[in-house]
Amino acid sequence: MRIAREKIWISGSSGRLGSSMLRLLDPLDAEIIATDEHEVDITNQAEVSQFVGRIRPHTIINCFGLSNRDKCEENPDHAYLLNAIGARNIAIASNKYMAKLVQLSTADVFDGNTDKPYTEFDKANPQTIYGKSNLEGENYVRTFSNYHFIVRVSRLYSRENQFVENIIKQAKTGEVKVAKDLYMSPTSAYDLAQFIIKLIETNSFGTYHASADGFTSMYDFASEILACTGIDAKINQIPDDLGMGIRPGFFAIDDYIVKITKGELIPNWKDSLHAYIKREGLNGKKV
Repeated sequence: MRIAREKIWISGSSGRLGSSMLRLLDPLDAEIIATDEHEVDITNQAEVSQFVGRIRPHTIINCFGLSNRDKCEENPDHAYLLNAIGARNIAIASNKYMAKLVQLSTADVFDGNTDKPYTEFDKANPQTIYGKSNLEGENYVRTFSNYHFIVRVSRLYSRENQFVENIIKQAKTGEVKVAKDLYMSPTSAYDLAQFIIKLIETNSFGTYHASADGFTSMYDFASEILACTGIDAKINQIPDDLGMGIRPGFFAIDDYIVKITKGELIPNWKDSLHAYIKREGLNGKKV
Protein backbone atom coordinates (compact mmCIF):
# COMPACT_ATOMS: atom_id res chain seq x y z
CA MET A 1 0.00 0.00 0.00
CA ARG A 2 1.39 3.40 -0.99
CA ILE A 3 1.74 5.83 1.92
CA ALA A 4 0.50 9.30 1.06
CA ARG A 5 3.15 12.01 1.13
CA GLU A 6 2.72 15.04 3.32
CA LYS A 7 1.27 18.09 1.63
CA ILE A 8 2.82 21.53 2.00
CA TRP A 9 0.94 24.58 0.74
CA ILE A 10 3.16 27.56 -0.13
CA SER A 11 1.02 30.69 -0.31
CA GLY A 12 2.47 33.53 -2.35
CA SER A 13 4.73 31.28 -4.40
CA SER A 14 5.18 33.79 -7.23
CA GLY A 15 6.74 36.46 -5.02
CA ARG A 16 10.47 36.72 -4.44
CA LEU A 17 10.33 35.02 -1.04
CA GLY A 18 7.73 32.47 -2.11
CA SER A 19 9.56 31.51 -5.29
CA SER A 20 12.75 31.05 -3.29
CA MET A 21 10.95 28.76 -0.85
CA LEU A 22 9.32 26.83 -3.69
CA ARG A 23 12.67 26.23 -5.38
CA LEU A 24 14.52 25.30 -2.19
CA LEU A 25 11.81 23.21 -0.54
CA ASP A 26 10.91 21.30 -3.70
CA PRO A 27 13.44 18.47 -3.07
CA LEU A 28 11.49 17.53 0.06
CA ASP A 29 9.74 14.20 0.04
CA ALA A 30 6.44 16.03 0.13
CA GLU A 31 3.73 17.17 -2.23
CA ILE A 32 4.24 20.90 -2.74
CA ILE A 33 1.13 22.91 -3.62
CA ALA A 34 2.08 26.41 -4.73
CA THR A 35 -0.37 29.25 -5.29
CA ASP A 36 -0.30 32.97 -5.97
CA GLU A 37 -2.93 35.70 -5.69
CA HIS A 38 -4.60 34.61 -8.93
CA GLU A 39 -5.27 31.12 -7.59
CA VAL A 40 -6.14 31.80 -3.95
CA ASP A 41 -7.13 35.23 -2.66
CA ILE A 42 -5.91 35.12 0.93
CA THR A 43 -7.88 38.27 1.75
CA ASN A 44 -11.09 36.29 1.19
CA GLN A 45 -11.69 34.17 4.29
CA ALA A 46 -14.29 31.90 2.68
CA GLU A 47 -12.04 31.21 -0.30
CA VAL A 48 -9.06 30.38 1.92
CA SER A 49 -11.12 28.07 4.12
CA GLN A 50 -12.58 26.28 1.11
CA PHE A 51 -9.15 25.80 -0.46
CA VAL A 52 -7.55 24.45 2.72
CA GLY A 53 -10.52 22.16 3.28
CA ARG A 54 -10.15 20.76 -0.22
CA ILE A 55 -6.39 20.14 -0.28
CA ARG A 56 -5.97 19.34 3.47
CA PRO A 57 -2.28 20.32 3.79
CA HIS A 58 -0.20 19.10 6.69
CA THR A 59 1.78 22.35 6.67
CA ILE A 60 1.15 25.83 5.30
CA ILE A 61 4.01 28.26 4.61
CA ASN A 62 2.63 31.76 4.19
CA CYS A 63 5.01 33.86 2.09
CA PHE A 64 2.26 36.15 0.86
CA GLY A 65 2.37 39.82 1.74
CA LEU A 66 3.30 43.32 0.70
CA SER A 67 7.01 43.72 1.43
CA ASN A 68 7.78 46.91 -0.46
CA ARG A 69 8.12 49.45 2.35
CA ASP A 70 7.40 52.48 0.20
CA LYS A 71 4.20 50.91 -1.12
CA CYS A 72 3.15 50.03 2.42
CA GLU A 73 3.51 53.67 3.46
CA GLU A 74 1.69 54.87 0.34
CA ASN A 75 -1.22 52.46 0.76
CA PRO A 76 -1.65 51.33 4.39
CA ASP A 77 -5.05 49.77 3.67
CA HIS A 78 -3.52 47.39 1.16
CA ALA A 79 -0.61 46.60 3.51
CA TYR A 80 -2.90 45.67 6.40
CA LEU A 81 -5.21 43.71 4.09
CA LEU A 82 -2.39 41.51 2.80
CA ASN A 83 -0.02 41.34 5.77
CA ALA A 84 -2.56 41.19 8.59
CA ILE A 85 -5.99 40.09 7.31
CA GLY A 86 -4.47 37.57 4.91
CA ALA A 87 -2.47 36.02 7.76
CA ARG A 88 -5.62 35.93 9.91
CA ASN A 89 -7.59 34.07 7.24
CA ILE A 90 -4.87 31.48 6.75
CA ALA A 91 -4.49 31.04 10.52
CA ILE A 92 -8.22 30.39 10.98
CA ALA A 93 -8.27 27.84 8.15
CA SER A 94 -5.07 26.12 9.27
CA ASN A 95 -6.39 25.69 12.79
CA LYS A 96 -9.72 24.32 11.57
CA TYR A 97 -7.94 21.54 9.71
CA MET A 98 -5.09 21.15 12.24
CA ALA A 99 -2.36 22.13 9.79
CA LYS A 100 0.95 23.52 10.96
CA LEU A 101 1.40 27.14 9.91
CA VAL A 102 4.69 28.88 9.16
CA GLN A 103 4.10 32.63 9.10
CA LEU A 104 7.05 34.55 7.66
CA SER A 105 7.59 37.89 9.35
CA THR A 106 10.22 40.59 9.66
CA ALA A 107 12.66 42.33 11.99
CA ASP A 108 10.81 45.54 11.14
CA VAL A 109 8.45 44.73 14.01
CA PHE A 110 11.16 46.37 16.16
CA ASP A 111 11.95 50.09 16.28
CA GLY A 112 15.68 49.86 15.49
CA ASN A 113 16.67 51.97 18.50
CA THR A 114 19.38 49.67 19.83
CA ASP A 115 22.93 48.56 19.14
CA LYS A 116 22.55 44.84 19.77
CA PRO A 117 20.51 42.19 17.95
CA TYR A 118 16.90 41.74 19.01
CA THR A 119 15.78 38.45 20.55
CA GLU A 120 12.36 36.86 20.44
CA PHE A 121 11.75 38.19 23.97
CA ASP A 122 12.33 41.84 23.11
CA LYS A 123 9.22 43.99 22.88
CA ALA A 124 8.01 44.74 19.38
CA ASN A 125 7.58 48.42 18.62
CA PRO A 126 7.25 48.91 14.86
CA GLN A 127 7.67 52.38 13.38
CA THR A 128 6.60 51.65 9.82
CA ILE A 129 3.39 50.47 8.19
CA TYR A 130 5.31 47.46 6.93
CA GLY A 131 6.37 46.56 10.46
CA LYS A 132 2.99 47.36 12.02
CA SER A 133 1.01 45.33 9.49
CA ASN A 134 3.35 42.36 9.92
CA LEU A 135 3.04 42.55 13.70
CA GLU A 136 -0.75 42.49 13.41
CA GLY A 137 -0.40 39.46 11.17
CA GLU A 138 1.71 37.80 13.86
CA ASN A 139 -0.89 38.62 16.50
CA TYR A 140 -3.69 37.12 14.42
CA VAL A 141 -1.65 33.95 13.92
CA ARG A 142 -1.00 33.65 17.67
CA THR A 143 -4.71 34.15 18.35
CA PHE A 144 -6.21 31.80 15.78
CA SER A 145 -3.65 29.02 15.21
CA ASN A 146 -2.64 26.48 17.84
CA TYR A 147 0.01 25.01 15.54
CA HIS A 148 2.03 28.02 14.43
CA PHE A 149 5.65 28.94 13.81
CA ILE A 150 6.21 32.66 13.39
CA VAL A 151 9.58 33.06 11.69
CA ARG A 152 11.16 36.51 11.58
CA VAL A 153 13.99 37.33 9.19
CA SER A 154 16.22 40.39 8.96
CA ARG A 155 17.71 40.81 5.47
CA LEU A 156 17.19 37.93 3.07
CA TYR A 157 19.20 37.42 -0.09
CA SER A 158 18.53 34.94 -2.87
CA ARG A 159 18.73 34.25 -6.57
CA GLU A 160 15.25 35.70 -6.81
CA ASN A 161 15.77 39.05 -5.11
CA GLN A 162 19.28 39.59 -6.58
CA PHE A 163 20.47 41.46 -3.47
CA VAL A 164 24.02 40.13 -3.66
CA GLU A 165 24.02 40.07 -7.44
CA ASN A 166 23.09 43.75 -7.65
CA ILE A 167 26.04 44.69 -5.45
CA ILE A 168 28.33 42.71 -7.74
CA LYS A 169 26.78 44.39 -10.77
CA GLN A 170 27.47 47.80 -9.27
CA ALA A 171 31.02 46.79 -8.33
CA LYS A 172 31.81 45.94 -11.95
CA THR A 173 31.22 49.62 -12.79
CA GLY A 174 33.88 50.56 -10.23
CA GLU A 175 31.56 51.92 -7.55
CA VAL A 176 29.08 50.47 -5.07
CA LYS A 177 26.56 52.66 -3.25
CA VAL A 178 25.21 51.35 0.05
CA ALA A 179 22.95 52.75 2.73
CA LYS A 180 24.73 54.47 5.60
CA ASP A 181 24.10 53.48 9.22
CA LEU A 182 22.07 50.41 8.28
CA TYR A 183 22.77 47.22 10.26
CA MET A 184 21.32 43.80 9.59
CA SER A 185 21.66 40.03 9.90
CA PRO A 186 22.01 39.02 6.23
CA THR A 187 20.68 35.52 5.62
CA SER A 188 20.49 33.40 2.49
CA ALA A 189 17.15 31.96 1.42
CA TYR A 190 18.88 28.57 1.31
CA ASP A 191 19.67 28.77 5.04
CA LEU A 192 16.15 29.98 5.80
CA ALA A 193 14.66 27.04 3.89
CA GLN A 194 16.85 24.57 5.81
CA PHE A 195 15.75 26.23 9.06
CA ILE A 196 12.07 25.87 8.11
CA ILE A 197 12.49 22.24 7.03
CA LYS A 198 13.90 21.35 10.45
CA LEU A 199 11.30 23.43 12.27
CA ILE A 200 8.21 21.89 10.69
CA GLU A 201 9.42 18.42 11.65
CA THR A 202 8.82 19.43 15.27
CA ASN A 203 5.89 20.50 17.39
CA SER A 204 7.89 23.26 19.08
CA PHE A 205 5.42 25.96 18.16
CA GLY A 206 6.06 29.63 18.82
CA THR A 207 8.03 32.64 17.56
CA TYR A 208 11.53 32.24 16.14
CA HIS A 209 14.23 34.44 14.73
CA ALA A 210 15.94 32.88 11.72
CA SER A 211 19.09 34.70 10.71
CA ALA A 212 22.72 34.00 10.04
CA ASP A 213 24.85 34.30 13.15
CA GLY A 214 26.19 37.79 13.82
CA PHE A 215 25.34 41.09 12.18
CA THR A 216 26.97 43.63 9.91
CA SER A 217 26.62 47.01 8.27
CA MET A 218 25.76 47.39 4.61
CA TYR A 219 29.29 48.72 4.07
CA ASP A 220 30.96 45.65 5.57
CA PHE A 221 28.54 43.32 3.77
CA ALA A 222 29.46 44.86 0.42
CA SER A 223 33.15 44.76 1.37
CA GLU A 224 32.91 41.03 2.07
CA ILE A 225 31.25 40.43 -1.31
CA LEU A 226 34.05 42.27 -3.09
CA ALA A 227 36.71 40.37 -1.13
CA CYS A 228 35.07 37.04 -1.97
CA THR A 229 34.66 37.78 -5.68
CA GLY A 230 37.98 39.58 -6.13
CA ILE A 231 36.38 42.68 -7.60
CA ASP A 232 38.11 46.00 -7.01
CA ALA A 233 35.61 48.82 -6.49
CA LYS A 234 34.99 51.85 -4.32
CA ILE A 235 32.20 51.64 -1.75
CA ASN A 236 30.34 54.85 -1.01
CA GLN A 237 27.92 55.19 1.89
CA ILE A 238 24.86 57.30 1.17
CA PRO A 239 21.83 58.28 3.26
CA ASP A 240 19.15 55.60 3.23
CA ASP A 241 16.57 57.26 1.04
CA LEU A 242 14.32 54.23 1.09
CA GLY A 243 11.98 56.38 2.12
CA MET A 244 12.34 59.21 4.26
CA GLY A 245 13.44 57.36 7.31
CA ILE A 246 10.76 54.72 7.17
CA ARG A 247 13.05 51.82 7.99
CA PRO A 248 14.77 51.00 11.30
CA GLY A 249 18.49 51.72 11.18
CA PHE A 250 19.33 48.63 13.24
CA PHE A 251 17.33 45.53 12.43
CA ALA A 252 19.74 42.75 13.27
CA ILE A 253 18.19 39.80 15.11
CA ASP A 254 19.50 36.99 17.29
CA ASP A 255 18.24 33.40 17.03
CA TYR A 256 18.04 33.33 20.80
CA ILE A 257 15.45 30.59 21.26
CA VAL A 258 17.40 28.21 19.03
CA LYS A 259 20.54 28.99 21.06
CA ILE A 260 19.05 28.39 24.51
CA THR A 261 17.23 25.22 23.41
CA LYS A 262 20.45 23.84 21.88
CA GLY A 263 19.05 23.78 18.37
CA GLU A 264 21.00 23.91 15.13
CA LEU A 265 22.09 27.47 14.40
CA ILE A 266 22.40 29.06 10.99
CA PRO A 267 26.12 29.58 10.22
CA ASN A 268 27.90 32.91 10.59
CA TRP A 269 26.85 35.48 8.00
CA LYS A 270 30.30 35.55 6.38
CA ASP A 271 30.42 31.78 5.98
CA SER A 272 26.87 31.73 4.59
CA LEU A 273 27.66 34.54 2.17
CA HIS A 274 30.78 32.79 0.86
CA ALA A 275 28.80 29.54 0.45
CA TYR A 276 26.07 31.39 -1.46
CA ILE A 277 28.54 33.11 -3.80
CA LYS A 278 30.22 29.78 -4.50
CA ARG A 279 26.93 27.89 -4.94
CA GLU A 280 25.54 30.49 -7.35
CA GLY A 281 28.77 30.77 -9.30
CA LEU A 282 29.12 34.48 -8.59
CA ASN A 283 32.88 34.05 -8.32
CA GLY A 284 32.97 32.39 -11.74
CA LYS A 285 32.99 28.86 -10.34
CA LYS A 286 29.42 27.62 -9.98
CA VAL A 287 29.02 24.29 -8.20
